[in-house]
Amino acid sequence: MSDRPVEVWRLPEEEWKAGRRAVTWTVGPDGELAVLVVPEQCTAPAGSWPEVRFPYEAEVVVTGPRGEWRVPLSGVDCSPDHLALLPGGRLLLVEARAEQDGEEWRPNGFVYGPDGTPGRELLLGDDTPVLVTDRDGRIWMAYGDEGIYGDHPMSCAGLRGADTHGRVVWSPDHRKDLPGYPLEGLAGATEGRSAWLAWYPGSSGSYLTRIEAADGTSSTVPCPVRMPVGFAVRAREGVFLSRGGELTWHLLVGKQWKQTGKRRPDVPGELDRRRAYGRDGALWFRSGNGWYRVEA
Repeated sequence: MSDRPVEVWRLPEEEWKAGRRAVTWTVGPDGELAVLVVPEQCTAPAGSWPEVRFPYEAEVVVTGPRGEWRVPLSGVDCSPDHLALLPGGRLLLVEARAEQDGEEWRPNGFVYGPDGTPGRELLLGDDTPVLVTDRDGRIWMAYGDEGIYGDHPMSCAGLRGADTHGRVVWSPDHRKDLPGYPLEGLAGATEGRSAWLAWYPGSSGSYLTRIEAADGTSSTVPCPVRMPVGFAVRAREGVFLSRGGELTWHLLVGKQWKQTGKRRPDVPGELDRRRAYGRDGALWFRSGNGWYRVEA
């Protein structure tokens, strides 16, 4: 196991100098890094929400085992809070917040074809800080308190799994599946055909819930990091990135994690403290204009 992050991709300097900015990003189930890049004139002032001005032009740069390719998106008018990859080369853009039109909720998930053509629109819930897709196209989400205690029917369970039509395929039975009622989602990861969601309840502590997609069963263990930006799990080994910017490695013994190592990532740039993704034991994170991975 190497505890040193490896750089996977960097926004080319010539693109940065030409005024192109990376807004959001994700990692696909098979280890494809996808970065949404927009012209600087389409971005909003730092700290604004949304991060872009509508409508905007964008390009999704995908780097994976098959090389690098780019998907142009034109006239986009949704906030790029989440980017995800779906089977068949499709893309998914999701707004973290959903809006109502009278009593009806507007779609906040937008599917694009491999060539960037707009496709299906989905209702995926309100206040969604965590969203990750698996290799079969399921969408796994953990919601925030405004969604959980709001009126959107998708968000009230705290944790959800949906298909590419937006239909619910999994939600927890809170009486037997979880040690508390979720209050805030923290991070998500996949491991083989399993999905992991990190969250915390109204009481102290935070948790990791593993969902077996094949039969919908789940198990939950305490999370060793109170507020992880992201994490990755391989069998009983895990690596976690804290919001303080520290990487820690842990071994799951029974239902408790034992710390086996820690270090601060020695990489240039400012660390993205909002998101990191775990795929089959590899944790991907961003710092400045570079993207890195480190193994559990």
